Amino acid sequence: MDCPKCPGKLEEVKIGEKEPLIVDRCFACGGTWFDKYELEEAVNKEIWDTVEFELEEGPLEDEELLKEVDLNKKEAACPHCKNNKKMVKKPSKRNPKVIIDYCEDCGGIWLDAGEYEKISQRSLLEAKLENIIDFFRLHFPHIFRGNV
Repeated sequence: MDCPKCPGKLEEVKIGEKEPLIVDRCFACGGTWFDKYELEEAVNKEIWDTVEFELEEGPLEDEELLKEVDLNKKEAACPHCKNNKKMVKKPSKRNPKVIIDYCEDCGGIWLDAGEYEKISQRSLLEAKLENIIDFFRLHFPHIFRGNV
């Protein structure tokens, strides 16, 4: 598939070791394509912790490619749909400060480099709940036996 934001091509990337999730990533601009429900699955499973997913060498350095990359492109075509359907920009449900590119036809989501991290960050409430659960797992392990 072609990248909707730059001249790069999307390549399949396996995320996680147990029951890996396959997503499509542009190694030129660092954006990622999620088919319908894949983003929610990735956030919910938190399997991203097992993979170094950011660009290893930091931001783009290729001057020619930089001229062609437009992360704020008003109309990016869905890389999945064959009809060149334009995606719409809308706030993420999990973090409304992050504006995602969404295909209304197939339900896919495009995230520019760095947007996943902003979407997947735990809220203060989630972090506190995790601490409470960890406390109970440590002090009352019998409650959690067989539920892992």
